[in-house]
Amino acid sequence: MNEENAASAVTRSRRKGRNARTYRSLSVGLAGALLATMIALVVPSATAVSSASAPIKIGVSLTYNNTDFWSAYITYEQQYAKQDNVKLLGPLLSEASASLQNQQIEELVNEGAKAVIVNPETATSLAPAIAYAAKHKVQLISVDTIVGVGHVYMVVRASNLLYGQDACAYMVSQGVKSGYVLNLEGDLTSSNGADRSNAFAACMQANAPNVTVLNDPTVWNDATAVSDAQTAITAYGSQLKGIYSQWSSPDTGIIPLLTKANLSPLLVSDDGVPFEMCDIGSGTVSASQSQPANLYAQYALQYAVDAAKGVVLKVGEKGGGAPTLQDVSYDNDTNLADPIVAPFVTKTAISLKVATPVDGLPSTEESTPVSNTSLWGNAFGAAHGGVCNAS
Repeated sequence: MNEENAASAVTRSRRKGRNARTYRSLSVGLAGALLATMIALVVPSATAVSSASAPIKIGVSLTYNNTDFWSAYITYEQQYAKQDNVKLLGPLLSEASASLQNQQIEELVNEGAKAVIVNPETATSLAPAIAYAAKHKVQLISVDTIVGVGHVYMVVRASNLLYGQDACAYMVSQGVKSGYVLNLEGDLTSSNGADRSNAFAACMQANAPNVTVLNDPTVWNDATAVSDAQTAITAYGSQLKGIYSQWSSPDTGIIPLLTKANLSPLLVSDDGVPFEMCDIGSGTVSASQSQPANLYAQYALQYAVDAAKGVVLKVGEKGGGAPTLQDVSYDNDTNLADPIVAPFVTKTAISLKVATPVDGLPSTEESTPVSNTSLWGNAFGAAHGGVCNAS
């Protein structure tokens, strides 16, 4: 709302006689005062209305938007921003450049962002941006990745250690005790790639020691992942008992390779995007960890608004996606986090069990059936033409 100013002038005719002039002045003065009082009571000042309705500026810095997961995340973030009276600055995309991301966060601060949501390139790449933002009294909210180089207001993320153990637990529960399993690792400099790989490898070693795990680093590159899968299929054939793809995009290239080779190893991936729901339903993908893009967007934005308003949060308080807020540590640095629970999705509900869990994780977990309509991939798919057509 634009501010408005009103001014009026009363032109008075000269009257003969002192009494007439006095009476007229008194009458106009009283009427004017009464009118001003009535306006003030009924209509708030333009300045007050403008201040109350002004949207909060929140900056957004992401690594990519070229996957179905991040495209959905952006859609949800824009939706929640409209609901919460937030003006989004960005998203700016750094595309694998840590230095560019630091520069872009500085730009968002200079544009007037009161808080910045960032998906860091790596867990240790944000030190310059954190320092610059702190200097301008702006806080960062890290989404999907732990930060290990300074203070951020909140980490909004699920346990990627659990992702790795869940993939292992599923394979062990389905009888994988020998042969080969391909682990298509993400970027090991990111907390996500490192956590998934470390937990998966440790769990397989502890619970299926006769399985040879083939660890192939891909740095989240789809072409590398598909090529590595082809190499393993050619080399090991029916002895390839499982493939763990640490993100969903390679699935679309791996499935045709398996079909052509007439092989059906377990294929487990991460994300929970609509096409995974479709593929789990049809049986071409065995399972997926459903990273809740909707909750990541919702709570990252909520905490960004809290940061902008100066709200102080503490360990043990009620979380948004988790029962309570907790501290998370990485590289000897600790930050407050809302550890959102990410369901493990299978065609039908099953119990995942490992005799020897890792990293203090539970030994038993129940999977979520792909028919569950509350899964974000199903909900997003239903709103965009169905899970088999949404991507």
